[in-house]
Amino acid sequence: MLLLGFNIDNETYVIDTCHVIEVTPLVRLKTIPGSSHGVCGLLNYHGTSVPVVDINLLCAQHDVVDTLTTRIIIVNYNNHTLGIKAGSVTETIRVDESEFKESGIKINGNDFLGKITEYNNRFLQLINPEQLLTDDIRDCLFPKESEAAG
Repeated sequence: MLLLGFNIDNETYVIDTCHVIEVTPLVRLKTIPGSSHGVCGLLNYHGTSVPVVDINLLCAQHDVVDTLTTRIIIVNYNNHTLGIKAGSVTETIRVDESEFKESGIKINGNDFLGKITEYNNRFLQLINPEQLLTDDIRDCLFPKESEAAG
């Protein structure tokens, strides 16, 4: 499988590129006053407003530090388009799916943290974009159609 790698602090995380639509440079986002923890704003993506979440806030409780390698990873999220702001997005990695193993640890609220493997003397942990958002954040960013119409 082909993976897109990024760092949170000194740890490497990866997303299977089958979920990735595009990787864009960091651009100015429209802030959303009163938004949930982890939501950093809206991106104008080809004329469409796309919500963007900060993967660092969802994992490590502090903002992504904006650098030249900070990117917005546009992904398919349960039939919606979602942006993930991530730091040190610098590489693609090819690893056979069978090399990933369960971590043996489950932390409530971090269901998106998937299997791990060792690669070039470092651990890689899969991120499952379809489980990235809590119910509260998901319902805020992607309200049910019946609620949106009402």
